[in-house]
Amino acid sequence: GNEVVFERATDKLPVPAKEILPHPHGIELGTLMKMLRYTERQKLAPFLRYSFSKIGLLTAEEICKAAGLDPEMPPSEISRDMSRKLLDAFKKVKIMSPPTDCLSPIGEDLIYKGLEKEFSVDFIATTTRSASVFSGNPFVVEVGIAYGGDLQKDDRIDIMRFANRVPLLYQQGGCVTTHAVEGIKWKQYGLNQPGGGMPTGPVVILIHVASTNVPFTSESKDAIAEIPEIRDEVDLAIKEVSRKLNRYLNRQGTLKKRREKEVIITKVLPKMAQKLAETLDREVPDINPVVAKVMGNLLVMRKVELNGNGSANVSVTVKNYGNKLAEFKLHDMLPYEIKDVVPEPKIISMGGDFDYVWSMKVSPEASKAVTYGLETITEAEIARLPQLIVEGLEEELVTGAKAIKGLI
Repeated sequence: GNEVVFERATDKLPVPAKEILPHPHGIELGTLMKMLRYTERQKLAPFLRYSFSKIGLLTAEEICKAAGLDPEMPPSEISRDMSRKLLDAFKKVKIMSPPTDCLSPIGEDLIYKGLEKEFSVDFIATTTRSASVFSGNPFVVEVGIAYGGDLQKDDRIDIMRFANRVPLLYQQGGCVTTHAVEGIKWKQYGLNQPGGGMPTGPVVILIHVASTNVPFTSESKDAIAEIPEIRDEVDLAIKEVSRKLNRYLNRQGTLKKRREKEVIITKVLPKMAQKLAETLDREVPDINPVVAKVMGNLLVMRKVELNGNGSANVSVTVKNYGNKLAEFKLHDMLPYEIKDVVPEPKIISMGGDFDYVWSMKVSPEASKAVTYGLETITEAEIARLPQLIVEGLEEELVTGAKAIKGLI
């Protein structure tokens, strides 16, 4: 048979889960009455404090007051009606969410790395919700969404379902996570949704539910049951990452318009510059500064001045014609060692070549410069110098250098 290898995205083990007391939010009447009947506590307030998580002495007294019960009365004397009042008081009194150290979530960082490892995509967003409770059981919902790249554009989106880190492979249609995806109006997030069901587009959604007691639909544990609290959290988590996706798609639309505008400008300006140079009998000027100013781009220019002894002085000027702070890394990859560098760069050795890296922040209408010297270089070698690289900005926002949208 065929062997399929899934490489690890991390070598770190998850943090071990810790045992906790049940949380009062969502606990059922029968469970509460059973706990009241068999507790060893002699008074109601200490029973609440030591039988539930996130209830202190003041909170216990506040719950008793909201339920109209004496904090000193024995728990064994609590009737069914009194138990109902306690349940109602749990909802009225503000009680902190249960601790998450009793659960084992994947974590936003690992979800991101996992999606990045398995799929070649353009955009990834992740979220881990705060802990919630159903029937006294704490749970956490995590969602990751990946878009674009090599994913199929015309197919239905793919859903990857997990419960306590275990993948759910069957009965997708009967799972609360699938119902939550189908119930969202995806058009407002930039995706098609024919017939109002499962959306279509180059999207993968990963949904993970971690809980001390995952409510499966059957003993086969293939799908998560339709629990309102879980459905609400899954819905909110999906919408959170979908809003990030929508912002990305809107930005891509804006960049596309900029790209189309720049194409027109770069076609017209060279012809105008050529005609003007012929009329005035001068050299054709560099149009990059004009393009950058018209487009509101970051302009990167490298100037090399040869000295009489074969050495050279190099200056790299960066000017921000945009209306926002530009934060990026400037790479100058050279087959030479440089000297008298201002400011000092980070140097990455790559065999016989060197990658000189400067981290920069340039305010609107401001400029920054890098200067250094070369021991020996010829005019022919100057013409073959590699293009400067700007890391961290889209190519539509940079003129005069190659742009890569990487991590700063």
